[in-house]
Amino acid sequence: MAGIGIFGGTFNPPHMGHLKLVRAFADRLSLSEVIVMPTYIPPHKEVDDLASFEDRYNMCRILFGSDDRFTVSREEYERGGKSYTVDTLTMLKDRYPDEKLYLIMGSDMLSSFDKWYRHEDILKMCTLCAASRRGEEKLGYLFGALIEEFEPYEISSTEIRNKVKNGESISADVGAEVEKYIIGRGLYMDRDSEYMKLIGKLLTPYRFDHSVNVAKSAKLLAEKYGEDPAKAYTAGLLHDIMKDSEKNIQLQIIEESDIILSQYELYNPKLLHAIAGAAYMKLRLGINDVDMLNAVRYHTTGRTSMSLLEKIIYVADYISDDRQYNGIDKMRALAGVSLDDAMLFGLEFTISDLAIKNRIIHPDSVGCYNEIIINKTKKKGKQ
Repeated sequence: MAGIGIFGGTFNPPHMGHLKLVRAFADRLSLSEVIVMPTYIPPHKEVDDLASFEDRYNMCRILFGSDDRFTVSREEYERGGKSYTVDTLTMLKDRYPDEKLYLIMGSDMLSSFDKWYRHEDILKMCTLCAASRRGEEKLGYLFGALIEEFEPYEISSTEIRNKVKNGESISADVGAEVEKYIIGRGLYMDRDSEYMKLIGKLLTPYRFDHSVNVAKSAKLLAEKYGEDPAKAYTAGLLHDIMKDSEKNIQLQIIEESDIILSQYELYNPKLLHAIAGAAYMKLRLGINDVDMLNAVRYHTTGRTSMSLLEKIIYVADYISDDRQYNGIDKMRALAGVSLDDAMLFGLEFTISDLAIKNRIIHPDSVGCYNEIIINKTKKKGKQ
């Protein structure tokens, strides 16, 4: 018996169970080739910590690359959109009209096969192949599937990701080289735990406690106003990451980032930590999310046209549990009703305090204040 096997999946990450399954069918069916097909966007499930296609593709190449019969394909990525099996099989059937196609899958996928998009059309183009588990002989009969009886490797990609988050070794589950790749790329790790350790080293105990409290407040505000809570938490955690660094260190990383400081920033050192913090996040931590970077950069001054995340971090910095100042109760009450009203109250507080002390007021703060007032005036005019 000969033909071509197709083994698709999210592979997040690929593991020894995948390798054992595909090898069993390649041997049983004497397949000339097995095409391993990482999905671009999984159609059947949502994955919160899905690694990029490039990372999943590279891990598949490492794991399956030791067997000459296996080829890892980029075609679902290049096709774009959700990765429906029927589309992939249609493409392969056109390419290999004289070859018998075998679709290899895990037993969990076989049990839900009748829910797949156009599953009846899939059955017309290929033979299903799955490992046997209790009660699945009937499924094999219904779908005409070939059932391979062997002891499966009892591990799931979810369990492996959890092991990585907990700092456990996964070498036995994915092989030494895939484990090395995952660690080297920082995949599936609990980034906030790493950030927590980092700010614990860079900040004083007081500033560390404040940062954790801001992160918690930011998460709550994000949940209330419809922003990504995880992103808000991380931005809150890192917003003061350079606060306790010396001025020369702040200036050094700002210079590395090719940021040109205005005269308002050069003559107001208290503003440098926010600019340096955003630069540190990008250069040292590899964070390229522009919204997160701006949320940290402008959390002290505010600015015009702030995003929802920027407003959340600005307000969270004012209302965190560690804060104690005249008006904190009102600020927290406003934050529960309107971010703009809370920002206006915070800006009034800051601008008035700076003016009384004859300190520089950054134009971004003035612009932010004016924008909110103008928007509120326009809103009243429409009523």
